[in-house]
Amino acid sequence: MRSAALMIRAAALGLCALALSGCFLSEEELIGYWGADRPFEEGVWAHWPTHPDGTEWERETWRGDVQLERRRYRSEIADFPHEGARFKRLHENIYLAQIPRDDGVGYGVAWVYEAGQVVSYHQPDCGALSDTAVEEAGLTRDPEGFCTVSDLDQLEAVMRAYLDAVGEDISVDGVYRQAG
Repeated sequence: MRSAALMIRAAALGLCALALSGCFLSEEELIGYWGADRPFEEGVWAHWPTHPDGTEWERETWRGDVQLERRRYRSEIADFPHEGARFKRLHENIYLAQIPRDDGVGYGVAWVYEAGQVVSYHQPDCGALSDTAVEEAGLTRDPEGFCTVSDLDQLEAVMRAYLDAVGEDISVDGVYRQAG
């Protein structure tokens, strides 16, 4: 039992660290109800964070029933890492992920595999973009490294630029697998 509590605490710390990276934010949601896609089905899902080297943790850190409510993924099981997330297809199996935060709305990238049975995700870091790319996207980087996006077209463009800039060096921050 103590081991499970330590793993959950470590996962929470990892998510806090992601929240502190120089991510992409908006004050209001850019992916609304009508624009949201449903890339995977409701059901029981399990979550594994990854180590910095990209390998998954040995055990899952969360498992629970995930439902789709107003095109948001939600769970009544405590500590669902991506409560209220909405998704928008960017290209083939690549999706923008919108996650409500206490200080606004954050954006990530997700990949959906195996006919919607596996979802991996990455928390983009605005700091990975060159000053020129930030300027071309019409963004400004604040002193903490956060970039604020103002509309969906800008978000899609900047995420495409980000994925191009990072290329093969992109890290997977965690994986969800449908468990039943």
